[in-house]
Amino acid sequence: MKSLYTVAAVSIVMLLLSACGQAQEEENSTSGEGASMEAIDVEIDMPENQEPETEIEIAASVTQGNDQVTDANEVRFEIWKEGAKESSEEIMAEDRENNRYSISKTFEEDGVYHVTAHVTARDMHNMPTKEIIIGDPETEKNEEHESAGHEEEGSALETNLQSENIAVGEPSDITFEVNYEEEPLTDARVRYEIQKSDAETQSWVDAEETDDGVYTGTHIFEAAGEYRLTVHVENEEDLHEHQQETIEVEE
Repeated sequence: MKSLYTVAAVSIVMLLLSACGQAQEEENSTSGEGASMEAIDVEIDMPENQEPETEIEIAASVTQGNDQVTDANEVRFEIWKEGAKESSEEIMAEDRENNRYSISKTFEEDGVYHVTAHVTARDMHNMPTKEIIIGDPETEKNEEHESAGHEEEGSALETNLQSENIAVGEPSDITFEVNYEEEPLTDARVRYEIQKSDAETQSWVDAEETDDGVYTGTHIFEAAGEYRLTVHVENEEDLHEHQQETIEVEE
């Protein structure tokens, strides 16, 4: 009789261990353990120039490494005219074809416009920006566009580049002082989008806060020349803005 009790006890213990193992396996599978940590990449597809009052398609293609991202949680296009960021409009992408998310848009007025694709997918966020010229903007407006500074008009966000003499082929610290409403912005998520002026691809660098409102990221520039550096800033108070800076990388 005693041996029967022993066998029963061992069987119960084995069943409990098996159930726990299965529960842990299910928890791991639902929590995304083993999911790719590679950043999502977003490419905006739209004309560089267009006439006013003409409907165009604006699309964002989303990938992660070699995979097409067909399950993005949200793709939202933010559009504004140069110098009028505070009046931007946002349009959700309802049309989806594989990893391509698109909207239709008609620009009514001549001008230089900015389009940011806000993409949330696989617990990641990416928000590249491209520009489109509608019609024939005034010469003065075009000059302002070509020499745009690092502070968007109408924005309380200000970023100031602290790094100098950035060289090619070696790790370079890129440091920005970030202020919001004229005060250092602390505890923000700051990322750098780096793109060579004559290239189509961009690199992303996460910056760490090294002092109050001071953020530093490290990047190796593979070629000398002019780069467009976009500073993306987010925080828990729903701040979600970016500023652009042009930097020169020397041999």
